[in-house]
Amino acid sequence: MEPVSVTAVIGIYEENQTEKTIDWVDIDVELCDKLRWKKETEQGRLLLVDLPRFTTIGHHDVLYDDGHYQIVARMQPVAVWVMEPKTFEEMGTLCYHIGNLHQPCLVDGHTVLAPPEESLRALAHALKVSCRQEERILPRGFATRSRSGHRHAL
Repeated sequence: MEPVSVTAVIGIYEENQTEKTIDWVDIDVELCDKLRWKKETEQGRLLLVDLPRFTTIGHHDVLYDDGHYQIVARMQPVAVWVMEPKTFEEMGTLCYHIGNLHQPCLVDGHTVLAPPEESLRALAHALKVSCRQEERILPRGFATRSRSGHRHAL
C-alpha cells in the first residue's frame, strides 16, 4: 500500500455513512498536538502527517478522504479523576486549589476532570468532593499531563 500524506484535517467523521471504507488511526493525547508524525492505520497503511502550526487533531477527525476510503483519527481514552462537587461554591474552591497545584482541570457540566495525581484525590477528599478514576476521551486541546514538576523561582 502507498503511504498517505496528510497536510490538514478535512472534516469530522459521520457515523451513519455506509458507502465509504473507514480506516482508523489510534492516537493518544501526546500525539494529537504534534505537527509531524507517522503511524500505521488499523489496515496497515502508513500515514505521514505534516500539519500547519497551531493545528491539533481530535477524536473522529477525518485525515484523508478519496471518496471511497477515509482515514479517521480515534483518540485513546486516558485515566482521569472525575470529581463531582455538589455546589457552585465547591466547584470554584476545587478548581482554585487544583490551579494552585499547577495542574490542569476541565469543567464538564457538573464534573471536574483532572490528571490522576494522588495529591488531587487527597484534595477532593479534604474538600469532601466525590472523586473516582475513569477512562475518558478528552476533548481537542485538553491534555492531562501532570504539572507536578513545575516550580516557581525565588
